Amino acid sequence: MEAFYYTNIFETKGIEYLVTVAFFLLLVPFWMILNKKSKISQKFHEALSVLSVKRLNIPSGVYHSPNHMWMYMFKSGKARFGLDELMLRITGLVSVEPIKHAGDDVEKGDLIAIIHQKEKQIKVFSPLSGSIRKFNSELQNDTSSMMEDTYGKGWMYEIKPKSWISETADCVIAEDAISWTSSELVRFKDFLMSSLWKNSASQMAQTLQDGGELREHLLTELPQEVWADFENEFLGRPFQKN
Repeated sequence: MEAFYYTNIFETKGIEYLVTVAFFLLLVPFWMILNKKSKISQKFHEALSVLSVKRLNIPSGVYHSPNHMWMYMFKSGKARFGLDELMLRITGLVSVEPIKHAGDDVEKGDLIAIIHQKEKQIKVFSPLSGSIRKFNSELQNDTSSMMEDTYGKGWMYEIKPKSWISETADCVIAEDAISWTSSELVRFKDFLMSSLWKNSASQMAQTLQDGGELREHLLTELPQEVWADFENEFLGRPFQKN
């Protein structure tokens, strides 16, 4: 009768193989959980990056002009204005080059600033006539407040307006501002498809045409040609004098 031999796996490499197998058996479900969480996180961040009126802060006491400037008058009679949140959510973080300074008189429609993003730029026109009191000097070093506190610390100019009532007649406020912003999102999507087709970005245009969502800071990905169209066609120059 042949002898029976007992192999102690603790004295051989066997235990190492078992540990390795056990490790991978534990690793696979762990990896699946992490992968699932990663996909959920990605979807969550994608949802957060979708540009929609529900995600915009639109204070009820702030006026919105047709060229996407906001305005607010204080009890003192002075007013402040800056780029509205929809504009900033479209362009992404920009730097500001002031054209007008404290003591300058401006008319509604005058060029007051240029916003830049690397080599791309958009001209900004005053929504009010009056005397400039000051430019928000904080924006020269850091414009993040424009994104983080658009209607507070993110103001661009302080002005003593001379025709507040007549010059805000074409502006919207409160519930009307919300409805107008919603319609502007639709108009922006239509504009974007037209500009992308014109500038040979047909793949992205087709995505939007097929129901793709608008993303925040979308213009950051697009060339100067689209920025030029955005300035001239979407924003237009509603205050520009002949």
